[in-house]
Amino acid sequence: MAFKPSAKRTKPPDNVDLNMTPVMNLMVCLIPLLLYGAKFTEFALLQYLPPAEAAESGAGAEETPNEPDQKLPTEKLNLLVNLIDTGIQISAFQTVEPGPYFYEIPLKPDGSYDWKTLNDSLTSMKTNIVGPAIGKKTVFNEADSTYREVDAYKYADGAEVSITALGTTRFQTVINLMDACQSYKVEEYIAGERRQVPKELFPVTILKQFQ
Repeated sequence: MAFKPSAKRTKPPDNVDLNMTPVMNLMVCLIPLLLYGAKFTEFALLQYLPPAEAAESGAGAEETPNEPDQKLPTEKLNLLVNLIDTGIQISAFQTVEPGPYFYEIPLKPDGSYDWKTLNDSLTSMKTNIVGPAIGKKTVFNEADSTYREVDAYKYADGAEVSITALGTTRFQTVINLMDACQSYKVEEYIAGERRQVPKELFPVTILKQFQ
C-alpha cells in the first residue's frame, strides 16, 4: 500500500523577511559595554632623524634666528655615543684620543649597560661644555611641515646626539640609550614638595651606523 506524498514537499516555501530588530537591540547594548571594558594604550613616540636627512639640513630642519641681528653659531659639538661589547663610548668634537672628549663607560658587573652613568655624564657635558641656551630660534620641521621655537646654544648642534651600535643590538637597548640621552631629572620644590622634574638634554637623536 503506497503512502500519500507529503504536502510539505510540494508546497513552495513562504518568503519571510528576517526580523533584525532583536539583533540590532543586542548590538546597541553590547557596543557601549565593550567600549566601557576596553583598555586603551597610549604609545610614547621617540623622535629620531635618519643620517641622510640630518646631513642634508643640519638637524633635519631649517633654522632661522628669532632676532634679525642674531647670527646662528657654526661651530659644532659633534656628540657621538657608541654602544660596543665592552661598554659605552662617548666622543665630542670628533675626538678619538682618550681624554675629556673621548672616554668609555664600562659595563656593570652584571654585564648590562650603565645608563645612569651615561645620563650623568651627558648632563655634565650639557652643563659644562654646551652651557645654557643663548636664545631662541625658529625651526621648520620638514617631516610634518610645521614651525616651532626651540632653544639655541653656542654650538649649532647643541641639542643633537648621534648614536651608533653593533648590528646585533636589541631594539629595547637602543630605546634605553635614546631615553638616557634625551632628558635628565632635577629636584625642584613645587607647592612645598620636592619633585623630580625632567629637563631637556639632547632631544634630537640621529641614528647612524649599526653594523
